[in-house]
Amino acid sequence: MRPPTIRSLAFLALCLTQWPGARSLVAQDDYRTRGSDEAPLVLTIYSDFECPYCRNFALAALPAVLAEFTETGRLRVTYVFFPLAQIHQNAVATAKAAHCAGRAGRFWAYHDYLYARQPEWSGPAQPDSLWIAYAGNLGLDPDDFAVCLNSAAALAAVEDDLRQAIGAGATGTPTIVLGDRSLTGLTSYEELRRRILEAIGATAGK
Repeated sequence: MRPPTIRSLAFLALCLTQWPGARSLVAQDDYRTRGSDEAPLVLTIYSDFECPYCRNFALAALPAVLAEFTETGRLRVTYVFFPLAQIHQNAVATAKAAHCAGRAGRFWAYHDYLYARQPEWSGPAQPDSLWIAYAGNLGLDPDDFAVCLNSAAALAAVEDDLRQAIGAGATGTPTIVLGDRSLTGLTSYEELRRRILEAIGATAGK
Protein backbone atom coordinates (compact mmCIF):
# COMPACT_ATOMS: atom_id res chain seq x y z
CA MET A 1 0.00 0.00 0.00
CA ARG A 2 1.36 3.44 -0.91
CA PRO A 3 1.74 5.97 1.93
CA PRO A 4 -0.86 8.75 1.94
CA THR A 5 0.00 11.91 0.03
CA ILE A 6 0.09 15.46 1.35
CA ARG A 7 -3.30 16.21 -0.21
CA SER A 8 -4.99 13.09 1.14
CA LEU A 9 -3.56 13.71 4.60
CA ALA A 10 -4.67 17.33 4.51
CA PHE A 11 -8.16 16.26 3.50
CA LEU A 12 -8.22 13.80 6.38
CA ALA A 13 -7.18 16.56 8.76
CA LEU A 14 -10.06 18.73 7.56
CA CYS A 15 -12.50 15.86 8.03
CA LEU A 16 -11.48 15.16 11.64
CA THR A 17 -13.97 17.14 13.69
CA GLN A 18 -14.19 14.90 16.75
CA TRP A 19 -11.08 13.40 18.32
CA PRO A 20 -9.76 12.83 21.85
CA GLY A 21 -7.54 15.61 23.17
CA ALA A 22 -4.57 16.27 20.94
CA ARG A 23 -1.20 15.36 22.37
CA SER A 24 2.47 15.75 21.57
CA LEU A 25 4.04 12.91 19.57
CA VAL A 26 7.12 14.75 18.29
CA ALA A 27 10.71 14.18 19.36
CA GLN A 28 12.04 17.25 21.11
CA ASP A 29 15.62 17.30 19.76
CA ASP A 30 15.23 18.85 16.30
CA TYR A 31 15.66 22.33 14.85
CA ARG A 32 12.05 23.31 15.58
CA THR A 33 12.50 23.09 19.33
CA ARG A 34 13.40 25.98 21.61
CA GLY A 35 14.22 25.73 25.27
CA SER A 36 16.13 23.65 27.74
CA ASP A 37 16.00 19.87 27.72
CA GLU A 38 15.52 20.21 31.48
CA ALA A 39 12.30 22.22 31.13
CA PRO A 40 9.46 20.47 32.99
CA LEU A 41 6.89 21.06 30.25
CA VAL A 42 6.62 21.02 26.46
CA LEU A 43 4.32 23.27 24.44
CA THR A 44 3.68 21.78 20.98
CA ILE A 45 2.30 23.98 18.19
CA TYR A 46 0.68 22.23 15.21
CA SER A 47 0.61 25.03 12.69
CA ASP A 48 0.21 26.14 9.07
CA PHE A 49 2.20 29.13 7.80
CA GLU A 50 -0.72 30.31 5.66
CA CYS A 51 -3.28 30.16 8.48
CA PRO A 52 -4.17 33.69 9.71
CA TYR A 53 -4.92 32.42 13.22
CA CYS A 54 -1.49 30.79 13.30
CA ARG A 55 -0.01 34.13 12.29
CA ASN A 56 -1.76 35.86 15.19
CA PHE A 57 -0.41 33.28 17.62
CA ALA A 58 3.10 33.40 16.18
CA LEU A 59 3.39 37.18 16.21
CA ALA A 60 1.41 38.06 19.33
CA ALA A 61 1.43 35.20 21.83
CA LEU A 62 4.51 33.15 21.04
CA PRO A 63 7.13 35.87 21.66
CA ALA A 64 5.66 36.46 25.11
CA VAL A 65 5.65 32.72 25.86
CA LEU A 66 9.28 32.44 24.78
CA ALA A 67 10.37 35.44 26.84
CA GLU A 68 8.56 34.51 30.03
CA PHE A 69 8.72 30.73 30.03
CA THR A 70 11.22 29.37 27.50
CA GLU A 71 14.11 31.72 28.13
CA THR A 72 13.73 31.11 31.87
CA GLY A 73 13.96 27.34 31.47
CA ARG A 74 10.38 26.52 32.43
CA LEU A 75 8.96 25.52 29.06
CA ARG A 76 10.21 23.90 25.86
CA VAL A 77 8.44 24.84 22.63
CA THR A 78 8.18 22.70 19.49
CA TYR A 79 6.68 23.64 16.13
CA VAL A 80 5.08 20.91 13.99
CA PHE A 81 4.23 21.40 10.30
CA PHE A 82 0.50 20.94 9.81
CA PRO A 83 -0.14 22.32 6.29
CA LEU A 84 -3.79 22.26 5.24
CA ALA A 85 -3.17 21.96 1.52
CA GLN A 86 -6.84 21.69 0.64
CA ILE A 87 -7.46 25.29 1.64
CA HIS A 88 -4.02 26.95 1.60
CA GLN A 89 -2.17 26.82 -1.70
CA ASN A 90 1.20 27.81 -0.23
CA ALA A 91 1.01 25.77 2.97
CA VAL A 92 3.18 22.89 1.79
CA ALA A 93 5.68 25.12 -0.02
CA THR A 94 6.23 27.30 3.04
CA ALA A 95 6.57 24.26 5.30
CA LYS A 96 9.24 22.84 2.98
CA ALA A 97 10.99 26.21 2.91
CA ALA A 98 10.96 26.44 6.70
CA HIS A 99 12.34 22.91 6.88
CA CYS A 100 15.21 23.90 4.60
CA ALA A 101 15.87 27.00 6.69
CA GLY A 102 15.92 24.76 9.74
CA ARG A 103 18.43 22.44 8.13
CA ALA A 104 20.61 25.52 7.64
CA GLY A 105 20.18 26.58 11.27
CA ARG A 106 17.67 29.39 10.71
CA PHE A 107 14.26 27.82 11.28
CA TRP A 108 12.95 30.30 13.84
CA ALA A 109 14.15 33.32 11.90
CA TYR A 110 12.43 31.98 8.77
CA HIS A 111 9.34 31.13 10.84
CA ASP A 112 9.06 34.75 11.97
CA TYR A 113 9.82 36.07 8.50
CA LEU A 114 7.06 34.01 6.87
CA TYR A 115 4.43 34.97 9.41
CA ALA A 116 5.33 38.66 9.36
CA ARG A 117 4.99 38.69 5.56
CA GLN A 118 2.00 36.40 5.24
CA PRO A 119 -0.22 39.13 3.66
CA GLU A 120 2.34 39.44 0.84
CA TRP A 121 2.33 35.79 -0.23
CA SER A 122 -0.92 34.25 1.02
CA GLY A 123 -3.49 33.24 -1.59
CA PRO A 124 -2.45 32.30 -5.14
CA ALA A 125 0.41 29.81 -5.37
CA GLN A 126 3.79 31.53 -5.28
CA PRO A 127 6.95 30.51 -7.19
CA ASP A 128 9.84 28.87 -5.39
CA SER A 129 11.92 31.93 -6.23
CA LEU A 130 10.05 33.84 -3.50
CA TRP A 131 10.97 31.37 -0.75
CA ILE A 132 14.55 31.34 -2.03
CA ALA A 133 14.66 35.15 -1.96
CA TYR A 134 13.41 35.12 1.62
CA ALA A 135 16.19 32.70 2.51
CA GLY A 136 18.75 35.00 0.91
CA ASN A 137 17.38 37.93 2.90
CA LEU A 138 18.14 35.95 6.06
CA GLY A 139 21.70 35.24 5.02
CA LEU A 140 21.23 31.70 3.70
CA ASP A 141 22.92 30.47 0.54
CA PRO A 142 20.25 30.68 -2.21
CA ASP A 143 21.69 27.84 -4.28
CA ASP A 144 21.90 25.42 -1.38
CA PHE A 145 18.43 26.44 -0.28
CA ALA A 146 16.99 25.83 -3.75
CA VAL A 147 18.46 22.34 -3.85
CA CYS A 148 16.90 21.53 -0.49
CA LEU A 149 13.56 23.07 -1.42
CA ASN A 150 13.23 20.83 -4.47
CA SER A 151 14.40 17.68 -2.72
CA ALA A 152 12.30 14.65 -1.90
CA ALA A 153 13.65 14.87 1.66
CA ALA A 154 12.00 18.25 2.25
CA LEU A 155 8.60 16.97 1.16
CA ALA A 156 9.07 13.80 3.20
CA ALA A 157 9.83 15.86 6.32
CA VAL A 158 6.59 17.81 5.90
CA GLU A 159 4.60 14.65 5.23
CA ASP A 160 6.06 13.05 8.37
CA ASP A 161 4.95 16.02 10.45
CA LEU A 162 1.49 15.96 8.92
CA ARG A 163 1.09 12.29 9.84
CA GLN A 164 2.28 13.05 13.35
CA ALA A 165 -0.17 15.92 13.70
CA ILE A 166 -3.09 13.75 12.61
CA GLY A 167 -1.90 10.91 14.83
CA ALA A 168 -1.69 13.30 17.77
CA GLY A 169 -5.30 14.33 17.28
CA ALA A 170 -4.77 17.82 15.88
CA THR A 171 -7.92 18.90 14.04
CA GLY A 172 -7.20 22.48 13.01
CA THR A 173 -4.58 25.19 13.07
CA PRO A 174 -3.17 26.20 15.32
CA THR A 175 -3.59 23.28 17.72
CA ILE A 176 -1.73 24.05 20.94
CA VAL A 177 -0.80 21.18 23.26
CA LEU A 178 0.66 21.75 26.71
CA GLY A 179 2.20 18.57 28.04
CA ASP A 180 -0.41 15.99 27.12
CA ARG A 181 -3.40 18.35 27.13
CA SER A 182 -4.85 20.25 24.19
CA LEU A 183 -5.55 23.87 25.05
CA THR A 184 -8.98 24.79 23.75
CA GLY A 185 -11.09 27.87 24.32
CA LEU A 186 -8.17 30.28 24.50
CA THR A 187 -9.39 33.85 24.10
CA SER A 188 -6.31 35.84 25.14
CA TYR A 189 -2.65 35.60 26.01
CA GLU A 190 -3.55 36.00 29.66
CA GLU A 191 -5.66 32.85 29.47
CA LEU A 192 -2.78 30.96 27.86
CA ARG A 193 -0.39 32.30 30.47
CA ARG A 194 -2.69 31.24 33.29
CA ARG A 195 -2.89 27.70 31.94
CA ILE A 196 0.88 27.47 31.55
CA LEU A 197 1.41 28.71 35.11
CA GLU A 198 -1.13 26.18 36.41
CA ALA A 199 0.58 23.36 34.53
CA ILE A 200 4.00 24.41 35.80
CA GLY A 201 2.63 24.51 39.32
CA ALA A 202 1.11 21.08 38.97
CA THR A 203 4.39 19.71 37.64
CA ALA A 204 6.35 21.26 40.50
CA GLY A 205 3.99 19.67 43.00
CA LYS A 206 4.63 16.13 41.78
